[in-house]
Amino acid sequence: MLTDDLRNTLAHADAPGIWAALAAATSDGLLVVAPDGVIVAMNERFGQVWGLPQDVLRTRDDEQALAAAGELTADPEGFITRVREIYANPTQRTHDEVQLRDGRVLDRYGTPLHDAGGDYLGWAWHFRDVTAQKATEADLRRLAETLQASLLPPRPPTIPGLEVAARYRSAHEAVAVSGDFYDVFRLRTNDWGLVLGDVCGKGVHAARLTALARYTVRAAAGHHQDPPNVLAELNDTLLSDPDLGERFASAIYAVLQHDVCGAWLTLGVAGHPLPIVVRRAGYIDTRGQPGSLLGLFEEISVGEDRVGLGPGDAIVFCTDGVTEARNDKGEEFADDALAEVLLANTQVDAETLADAVLRGVTAFSDRPATDDIAVVVVRVPPESAMAPETRLETALGADAQSQLPGYPVGQPHWGVARRPAPPREARLKLAGEPASASAARRFVRGVLRSWRMSELIDADIELLTSEVVGNAVRHTDAPFTVIMRYDGEHVRVEVSDNAPELPRLLHVGPDATGGRGIRIVHDIAGAWGVEATEHGKRVWFQLPVPQ
Repeated sequence: MLTDDLRNTLAHADAPGIWAALAAATSDGLLVVAPDGVIVAMNERFGQVWGLPQDVLRTRDDEQALAAAGELTADPEGFITRVREIYANPTQRTHDEVQLRDGRVLDRYGTPLHDAGGDYLGWAWHFRDVTAQKATEADLRRLAETLQASLLPPRPPTIPGLEVAARYRSAHEAVAVSGDFYDVFRLRTNDWGLVLGDVCGKGVHAARLTALARYTVRAAAGHHQDPPNVLAELNDTLLSDPDLGERFASAIYAVLQHDVCGAWLTLGVAGHPLPIVVRRAGYIDTRGQPGSLLGLFEEISVGEDRVGLGPGDAIVFCTDGVTEARNDKGEEFADDALAEVLLANTQVDAETLADAVLRGVTAFSDRPATDDIAVVVVRVPPESAMAPETRLETALGADAQSQLPGYPVGQPHWGVARRPAPPREARLKLAGEPASASAARRFVRGVLRSWRMSELIDADIELLTSEVVGNAVRHTDAPFTVIMRYDGEHVRVEVSDNAPELPRLLHVGPDATGGRGIRIVHDIAGAWGVEATEHGKRVWFQLPVPQ
């Protein structure tokens, strides 16, 4: 019988002495059960952990012990069902917890026992009372939650006259304080500060660095007008604290001002993902200038960018927990998926847009999150929801006109015709129909004005845009995407569609009625190309930007 085999195994050689020593020394309750339900071995601690009556233990009957133990649990039926499932398939080790009716928690570990030939001999259980440990973990978790809450605004951020939404999600269920933070605060009558950052590490050290960064930005913003100077002071503060060690941070700081046309944001970015403007016209535009990480070097490079938001426009700030989330193919959310989410939500309010980003990154990454996520969205209400005069009076009071910055629309506030630093990117999704060609041309013109490259708005770039869009419309009736990029030397226009056929450069005669589109692109563009993609193709051209 297998019961005898198990008894013989435990009685073999030095096993009795080893078992007695182990049973007496361990803090675990030990129980060994043969396949026929006979308790072959147990230690005194097993009865103490469970609080089982001695008359039950003396029966050596696992069924009686199981029934008695089940009555002590918070879920007797579930407890017994789980044990029977394990006994019915004794191939895998198990490890879980059992909640008792008296509030205690037992850590339960089980493993099958086999002889040298692989025959099943029975099951070994280990039980440990972890109630005190669980209480300590709960206290630490509450402490961590309290500490984390102190590093974020105590209530949802608001800016009068604007929509503001914020989302935060920790990647760690265990006791940990993350390094992501955000803050929105009023500086002057028509100046609000917004900061979003990510510090290196987790736990207490990250909390200390996060608190230092958040309150340094608030203090620096009180005596510096420009975001680069605020971030430079934060960098100096991080470097001057010897207790921080080799810890660093990324951050984006913006100063926001109301205007009749909507709102202006002056941006400074230090090693942080660039914000994305979501236009009510249906396209998105990446803004800001890439800058240095904070806390590593005495001299940092942080540029400045100014962006205007009109009624219905929004700007999305997020940490790298969003942009660097990966799927099982190794793709990052920021590659294309984030843009797709934003392009599908150009007409929604700030709360809906923030929720869409959070849902999108969760659905995209099919693996456990490894980084925390923070998202902040600011949106100018559409005129249908709030008239400009009402918005200004709500935000600035009756004397609103005297508080407006007065920046000329489309002009840089520093007074010189300076282009933004690369890289730049803007995207628009269009329907697969002929009318989309004119929409694409308007998009190109609007983006070039926004990038302060109006001198490039000429017949060539509009003609080339029409030709590559026309190629997409001829081969598919599905939506396609137009992407503009600026790398410092060239402006590139890309059209991505789902049609697999790649266009070819044809030699056409003067009487031909078609086939001239790609030939025109070839003859005029500085460079052009066709690339197969996972879902279709991408046709692109680029033109040099005068220096």
